[in-house]
Amino acid sequence: MASKKTTDRPQPLKPLEEHAAALPAWELAALRQATGWVHGKQITEAEYEAALATFRTRPQGGGRI
Repeated sequence: MASKKTTDRPQPLKPLEEHAAALPAWELAALRQATGWVHGKQITEAEYEAALATFRTRPQGGGRI
């Protein structure tokens, strides 16, 4: 039986602004407010996608995520 070689490489960290380049300014500001992330915060693509999905589906005025 052939074994599958998996490499669990950590995802690269990039500034939030690089991930959110396509977002309107108001949505990036609201995402920052909801997550508590500051300008230049280094995150992975998975962290960004999860936070954005949670942000977009939370109730209005839902507070921090």
